[in-house]
Amino acid sequence: MGKGELHVRILEGRNVKDMDSIGTGDPYVEFWIDGHEKQKTEVRHNTNSPVWLKETTYPVKGENFLHLRLLDDDIGTDDKIGESKIELGPVYKNYYQDTWVPVVHSQKSKEVNGEVHVVLEYFPK
Repeated sequence: MGKGELHVRILEGRNVKDMDSIGTGDPYVEFWIDGHEKQKTEVRHNTNSPVWLKETTYPVKGENFLHLRLLDDDIGTDDKIGESKIELGPVYKNYYQDTWVPVVHSQKSKEVNGEVHVVLEYFPK
């Protein structure tokens, strides 16, 4: 189960927490499946409701999770806004998932710092 291709679309964000003390944030998303190279969206400047429309395809062999990390682009070190992961088992079973994923700053605090709209399509081989 889960052998084929996983098409990932990172579409947009909403209610993204502003991490900058001056101005509005510059959010982007890093995403990856275990054992695969990280991908990232372009930075969207001065917005809490970014639109990315990033698409990529991963070859999969039953990997369990798609990991997401929402970051704020800064001079020097980028600030982590939050992170999450999507379980892929339901996508392998249903071939499709369209969801808003809440991102939390840490698993301990569970504070939601925004949401990322993700569409996943699975093509078995």
